[in-house]
Amino acid sequence: MIYKQIKDKIYDKYISNSNKSELLPSERNLSEEMSVSRPTIRKALESLENEKLITKNQGRGYTINKTLVNSDKYIDHELGSFIGFFEDANLQQKTTSSKVLQQSVEKANSYIAKQLDISKNDSIFVLSRIRFIDDIPICIAKSCIPLKFNQGLVNIDFSKKSLFSVLKENGLHLHKAKRSIEVIQLESPDYLYLNLSKKDPILKFTSVGFTDKEVPFEYEESRYPAFKVRFESTVK
Repeated sequence: MIYKQIKDKIYDKYISNSNKSELLPSERNLSEEMSVSRPTIRKALESLENEKLITKNQGRGYTINKTLVNSDKYIDHELGSFIGFFEDANLQQKTTSSKVLQQSVEKANSYIAKQLDISKNDSIFVLSRIRFIDDIPICIAKSCIPLKFNQGLVNIDFSKKSLFSVLKENGLHLHKAKRSIEVIQLESPDYLYLNLSKKDPILKFTSVGFTDKEVPFEYEESRYPAFKVRFESTVK
């Protein structure tokens, strides 16, 4: 079929050698350039989107998913080390950014209270943010910290600062962590933030961090698109 040939041409010219998450030319421009109808271009683009090589952005067109095009999934080392997300990404020479979705003080529910060994309705600091690698949303992370550890967290701009670094600066050093990973399907609007469909698999990463006195001080729950991330750890 002709759309498959056009799809290959688009991939070869614009996607395979892309070094950044940039916009593809418009349907109209691609149609004129390749001398085919816009419906053919549209079908080729939809096929590339289904393969997660490009993402459609409302009002902007299609963006190349650099993380996938380069076939290098983002490698997360948090599972087996005491390193923060941004520190880990920077070591891999990735460009990172963050968008805060929620930053507030709440009352702990029964589940969070149990994880943090506090009483239900105790005050906790809640930080939820989208993490980006090379402008691609790679993770939605939610952290819950008993407010008694640091009441000033709510006033910090976490779109520019790493929570991991701020905690260390305030004397909360990660001494031990209990972590797990499981595959789920999202039942919340989070899939919209990650440019996913409801059927796409998600890696749910949970972690409880402890001080050197075995006191839990952070519960973290992060959700990653399964096709964008690989977790690695080294056992010694």
